[in-house]
Amino acid sequence: MNDQSPMETGTALALPSQTDLIGLFKGENALDPIIAKLEAAARAEALTHDPSTAKGRKALRSLANTVSSKKAELDRQGKALTEAQRKEIAAVNAGRKLAEDRLAALRDEIKKPAEEWDAAEEARTSNHKQALDHFNLNRADAGSTAEQVRHLLRDIENMSVGGEWEEFQPIAAAKHEQALSHYRSLLTAAEQREADAAELTRLRAEAEERARKDAEEAARREAERLTAEKAEADRIEAEQAETRRIETEKADAARREQEAQERHARELEEAKAREEAAAQRERDRIAEEQRQANEARAEREADQAHRKRIRDDIATSMNGFTDEATAALIADAIMTGQIGHVEVRI
Repeated sequence: MNDQSPMETGTALALPSQTDLIGLFKGENALDPIIAKLEAAARAEALTHDPSTAKGRKALRSLANTVSSKKAELDRQGKALTEAQRKEIAAVNAGRKLAEDRLAALRDEIKKPAEEWDAAEEARTSNHKQALDHFNLNRADAGSTAEQVRHLLRDIENMSVGGEWEEFQPIAAAKHEQALSHYRSLLTAAEQREADAAELTRLRAEAEERARKDAEEAARREAERLTAEKAEADRIEAEQAETRRIETEKADAARREQEAQERHARELEEAKAREEAAAQRERDRIAEEQRQANEARAEREADQAHRKRIRDDIATSMNGFTDEATAALIADAIMTGQIGHVEVRI
């Protein structure tokens, strides 16, 4: 759609002279042809402006302002009638009311596409700005576990920052990279913190084990010292008792070692099961999001194709009445609701 200059329809939007208007105000419905001419000219020019472009929206608003000025001019000239002419005030007021109602409606009709486009544009940019919140740096902190940060990092890594962001793509890409760097550093710190805690636990356990063995060794040496002081007659009995004690300790140690190994194996299996369950939940979530996105895209494509078929059918059906280019313009106007009293059922 081309945005022609308002000067091309300036003559069509011009009003009669004040002298002629006085006569028109007096006649019953005499203003109707003038207003009808204004309506036809304004609507014809409106069809030449594309509300999806800044120039088109500016031209539509300018045209609406022109209609409003014509309305105001008719009202001013109606008010300017002489006292003698005010005897016919009923006819004058009726003409003013007609001009007020129909030209105000025409003004609103002309600027409606521009206002609708602005509302859609505001909603689109608002959606992009809300989506940028996914890259906020406060979704995890130094107190978060490595698994929590890892889960969040996978979510951010899987987010696309391509052309679907439109003019917000550079901002999204920058925030995406910043968030990845931030949470990767946070993950490294969390993993190191948890590794240090595990190492501390291991060292404490080893220290306790050494203390236990040292105590047992001291007790053994003390028992040997006391045994040596006993009479020779008790030597064999003491040696046998010591042998039984050592065997019992070895059995206890073997039992404790076995229990420790079994406990460690259970803990490893439980940790592996938790990790596998978390990974499966994440795979299920990603698959569901992809399925929903595919369904939404398919619905949009089907709706667009259906609307195009209807538009092409309308344009084709009018080829016998006008040229192909005009038929296409009229079909577009019908589809966008710019032609009054005409509605397309999708």
